[in-house]
Amino acid sequence: MNDLENDELEIHRLLSAARPASLPIGFRDAVMARVRSDGPATRWEWVFAAVLALPSLAYLAWGLVAHGAELGASLSAILIAAQGLDQTTGADVAIDGLLIISLAFLGIGSAVAAHAMLRGTEQQRMIAR
Repeated sequence: MNDLENDELEIHRLLSAARPASLPIGFRDAVMARVRSDGPATRWEWVFAAVLALPSLAYLAWGLVAHGAELGASLSAILIAAQGLDQTTGADVAIDGLLIISLAFLGIGSAVAAHAMLRGTEQQRMIAR
């Protein structure tokens, strides 16, 4: 069963003709060793992560408190619509640009914090796979 449209078939043939290649053995270990060998995390990494993440978390929490009832009603209406029932009125969800920006800043702050945490301090850490 082929659910691709005619415009997509050409790209599908091109991408499926490429041979899959796995990463070299030890690639992940080499990257993680390089991250850990950068030295201990500086306070500036943690400060930068906090400057990005904390205001974003505060805005998201404020938005949830201020518009939580609307969000609950919208999710309820969407779930009813997904079940196929006829009561689909009021299924409006509003997403503003500030919400998307705060989620992006939260993601960047989390990535910086994860990098600082992986670098760790002078003590050795064991990372289990």
